[in-house]
Amino acid sequence: MLSTLLDNKYLIRELVARDIRSRYTGSVVGVFWSILNPLIQLVLYTVIFSLVLKERFGDDPSTGRFAEYLFCALLPWMAFQEGVTRSSRTFIENSPLIKKIRFPLEVLPLSVVMSAFFHQFLGTIVFVVVLIFNQTLNLDLFALAFLLYIFQILMIYGLSLLVACLNVFFRDIAQILGVLFMFMFWVTPMVYSKTQAPEPFRWILNLNPLTHMVEAYRFVFLGSPLPSFGGVAYWLAFSVISYYLGCFILNRTRNELVDLI
Repeated sequence: MLSTLLDNKYLIRELVARDIRSRYTGSVVGVFWSILNPLIQLVLYTVIFSLVLKERFGDDPSTGRFAEYLFCALLPWMAFQEGVTRSSRTFIENSPLIKKIRFPLEVLPLSVVMSAFFHQFLGTIVFVVVLIFNQTLNLDLFALAFLLYIFQILMIYGLSLLVACLNVFFRDIAQILGVLFMFMFWVTPMVYSKTQAPEPFRWILNLNPLTHMVEAYRFVFLGSPLPSFGGVAYWLAFSVISYYLGCFILNRTRNELVDLI
């Protein structure tokens, strides 16, 4: 799988560029929508949860600090949701291309994942600039963000391969993902702190690997709260397992996929 991706790195680059261009062709704002979309969600959630419901993160009661914690979690979450959801339809949407030539199926979900990560990276640049201006960026651990990016991409890519394959056999997968992500959003502590959840429900949050991904990002960028070592190890292991599971499912179903698409 890895050698196939390396052999087709130029194809992947062109597919990512085509995907980004096609999304903003004819748009007045263009690629800046990748920054505006998370900013709009950030303002909406901040107003509702910070100003109306008075939610807080840590000891700092300010609305600005709430927005920083929220944005830090919202960026990887949006990349995760977009990458997995859009990848579920890649094989079906590109069926003419797959059937006409011997096409490496691996590159289609990866191009969508990298496109989603590109938008996350642009948002992160804006986020870092704001943190530097507010003097709240955690410089001691900032370099670890690149390590988190690697495992996040592994997780998203593995799950994207999985849902792309399953959606060929079960066409309801794309609709199921919409309901699943609606549930996953609220069991991931983004608009609230994990310590605020009732004790009987906290085990659900800990079972969710995205909980630990969010905590790792907050610790690296903001310096707090300190994440659980076991929780972060669980997320890293989940990312690697997701990658290998996605590769395994694709390799086992590759021939059937081409016939059914």
